[in-house]
Amino acid sequence: MRRLRVPKGQVFLKKEEKILRTLKNLNGNHSDSDFILKFKELYPDDWQKIVARYEAHQRLTPKGKSHPIPPPEKYLLNISKKHRTVHAQGENLSSLPKESDDEV
Repeated sequence: MRRLRVPKGQVFLKKEEKILRTLKNLNGNHSDSDFILKFKELYPDDWQKIVARYEAHQRLTPKGKSHPIPPPEKYLLNISKKHRTVHAQGENLSSLPKESDDEV
């Protein structure tokens, strides 16, 4: 009998680019929920990928054990924290160094 496993790799591609585009569509004093709603609006397919990965971890993790991915909203806020902080301070988002995407 095969053991079921959660897929590995990126949850969705071009994270940084999509986070920056989402932030450019928001003003500097947006809330976390505004960011999440705008991301869902701009990238509904990627949002579904985040939710699907979380649900796969929930389903395949034994009861009483933890898994590595936080709830979808928290996951999105965690991966975008650096960019959201720079945006909230009114700095230019292009001043952020590009992260290398080894898994693209």
